[in-house]
Amino acid sequence: RSEVLSPLLLITGTLAHLGPYVLVVFVFSSTGFHCPVCSKFMASDEIEKHLLMCFSKTRLTYNKDILSRDSGECAICLDELEQGDTIARLPCLCIYHKGCIDEWFEVNRSCPEHPSD
Repeated sequence: RSEVLSPLLLITGTLAHLGPYVLVVFVFSSTGFHCPVCSKFMASDEIEKHLLMCFSKTRLTYNKDILSRDSGECAICLDELEQGDTIARLPCLCIYHKGCIDEWFEVNRSCPEHPSD
């Protein structure tokens, strides 16, 4: 039985060093939660350790470039990557529209196609 408990606001001393703007809101079930940063499902007793790891993990960097030829579709917006588009090439060599990956990195810290890297 997966009972959903009321929303809970979590601010702990351990997370306080991350800055005054860190505000984390979760909806817990009796078995765990989905991390708001990486979307992984975690057991309730691993919350603090996992959040500390997720919030302190650095975002990937990328090289900005202008696409020289059509290259399939952007896995984020599913629009075509066309010659002349401003793109971002990640270390794993995946490419996305620069605007798409910038929005992705606002809530995620890894490649959309290689989340465990």
